[in-house]
Amino acid sequence: MASITPRERLTRLVDLASDSGTGSRQELTNELADLLLDWPESYPAMMREPFEALLEKALHDIEPAARGLLAKRFVGSDMPLSVLNALFFDAPLEVKIEILACNAVARNGSIPAAFTVKEQALLVAARAADSLTLADVIASRFGVSRTVAAMVFDDRSAYSLATLCKGAGLSRGVFSVLAVLTGPAAAHDENYRRLAAYDAIPYDGARALLNFWQGETAGQLLSAEAA
Repeated sequence: MASITPRERLTRLVDLASDSGTGSRQELTNELADLLLDWPESYPAMMREPFEALLEKALHDIEPAARGLLAKRFVGSDMPLSVLNALFFDAPLEVKIEILACNAVARNGSIPAAFTVKEQALLVAARAADSLTLADVIASRFGVSRTVAAMVFDDRSAYSLATLCKGAGLSRGVFSVLAVLTGPAAAHDENYRRLAAYDAIPYDGARALLNFWQGETAGQLLSAEAA
């Protein structure tokens, strides 16, 4: 493997990516992770970008548990922030906090104002929505994609929801209402842990990550309009 050139290796991995099988995608992400975390000295730095782009695309096709393991491996490395953010929803809490810290540092203290969310209007719309339309309400009110909104709801711990709310500067009370509306039927202890998530999330990191999600959404809309 060490004797092949970067371009030859990239070509082989792109061919592997064309295989839609779960095993192939897992093999692909594992090999890309190993390569990027232990970059060969003989490979030029400029070649990292296409490998990173291939990894980011492949991450969407592996199991959540595998993404969580990769998040643990990548945090603290020089992996691009976009890759870390792609793994945020599946990362354990301690890794989520580290990813949020990476977002805050990347913004270097200069975080654009978050998308303005009017608390009362949000609560009225959320209470009127059903389980099928609530993600649309959250997506439109926070300026994020429906995909992000759906992944926020899928996080049973409510840490992703806390990140969304805290990033937008919403009060703990508003978060609590949304946590109840979006939460699964659960025991008292689990409900208490969900509601406690708000206090565990750092504001600067949450604001930076929300800004990232909003920027991605805006970019997707511009691409769609240009198509």
